[in-house]
Amino acid sequence: MVHEEPRHRLVYDTPDLRVLDVQIQPGDTTLYHKHDSPITYVTIGTSSTDQMILGGAWNNTQPRNPPPGRIGAVRAVQSYVEQSLTHRVTNVGQTLFRLIAVPSKRSGTENTAASEPPPGDLISENRWFRNSILRIAGYQASTGYTANAPTVLVMVRDGRIIIERGDGWMTSLEVAGQSTIMSQDEHYRIRNGAQQTSDIVFVEVR
Repeated sequence: MVHEEPRHRLVYDTPDLRVLDVQIQPGDTTLYHKHDSPITYVTIGTSSTDQMILGGAWNNTQPRNPPPGRIGAVRAVQSYVEQSLTHRVTNVGQTLFRLIAVPSKRSGTENTAASEPPPGDLISENRWFRNSILRIAGYQASTGYTANAPTVLVMVRDGRIIIERGDGWMTSLEVAGQSTIMSQDEHYRIRNGAQQTSDIVFVEVR
């Protein structure tokens, strides 16, 4: 399974979801691993990669400069539900390839209507995920939010973001790729504790 592959480091494992920190160094290759559940990827580090599907051959992807992709890009993949994929991935580029991956353990919902809009700008929405990104200026705070479903917050770049939870606890994210989970119906607010603008990705698992 994907979370058992060594380069897919398991960060959180809950009844609803997992959070994986995927890091492939230049020249390194993962073991074969299987995807069979819907998943959202958040790009933290870009590089050129190639893949080999089990029983197939490498695609012969060549390095590109600059590498493909964009830091902060969010991609939801639902095709693994209809057809699982077993493959391995190699980094043919010169930079670290890094993703934060959120596989869902939930069954999804046919009714995609949410009780309130997501934080920030909506990126994508389907049966399993609602993904959005919030850009918050230096030393500013958001309005209050309520998690419609279990939600993973991912820090896109280094900075200092404080999540003020309704129960009085605070969580600080300071390094790109750090994440935390909001429980369903949990109240919270986001505060930027640094001078630079920060981007936070929200992965709502339905």
